[in-house]
Amino acid sequence: MLLSINNIIHELNLDDGCLSEGYFCGEGIRPLIFTRVESIFSVDDGIYFGGYLDNREKKPVSVYKRIRRDKWEVVYTFPQGVINHVHAMVNDPYRNCLWIFTGDFDEASAIWKVTDNFKTVERVCYNDQKYRGCVVFVLPEGLLYATDAPFVQNYIYLMKPDYKINELKQVDGSCIYGCQWKDKYVFSTTVEGDGRNTSRMEFFFGRKRGVGIKDEYVHMYCGNLQDGFKEIYKEKKDCMPYYTFQFGVFKFPYGVNNTNTLYFQPVATNNNDLRLMGLDI
Repeated sequence: MLLSINNIIHELNLDDGCLSEGYFCGEGIRPLIFTRVESIFSVDDGIYFGGYLDNREKKPVSVYKRIRRDKWEVVYTFPQGVINHVHAMVNDPYRNCLWIFTGDFDEASAIWKVTDNFKTVERVCYNDQKYRGCVVFVLPEGLLYATDAPFVQNYIYLMKPDYKINELKQVDGSCIYGCQWKDKYVFSTTVEGDGRNTSRMEFFFGRKRGVGIKDEYVHMYCGNLQDGFKEIYKEKKDCMPYYTFQFGVFKFPYGVNNTNTLYFQPVATNNNDLRLMGLDI
């Protein structure tokens, strides 16, 4: 089991319970999510992640691949001035490529197509908050994702193979977390601030929502292309400042949930903060 703790990736041996010394990603760098790449001949199989960090200066940001226990190598680096950080990397067996979603602002909000083992990294969509996504699902019809934009209206989109974007559902906040539940896809909105030009006072004590965050509730949406999407649950954010005491979100177990219960964990909510919750629908 891979464990990201601060800026170190540890490996927990589930047979003997031993925790490795870990791999230091770099000061302030961590993965937002790990990605398993498999069944595409354009990129080698393996576990990958992209650097996620507070990077207003748009310093170079790297993509890493696991080689063995506590050993990772840099397979690609976005140069200076291109992106702030990596949100998601998605394995696509239908189009035989790897997709990378980056953020956060201006041209850094982009979707990249990777082939030929990172020798070709093509920016296919950029310079708009509708390309700023963290939760992405690969379907035969294209890429299903929700936007992560606290200062504009957010949507669930389908990006078709020709890069045209179809708007599927307006949602009430930015999206950082989601999961696949059987044949349905789940997105959780976030209660957070604007994220731009945040002063130290606003960072530590602010509770002013970004204009894309419609209310004080964390909303959960569920559905698919055939049935559409609808809200299935919500909880109110607690009264604590956003950046110091966590955004209001729902987190989900990694991978595809094929059980009859949708499991999730509310964070920074009034009633169920850090509890393991389940919905049976």
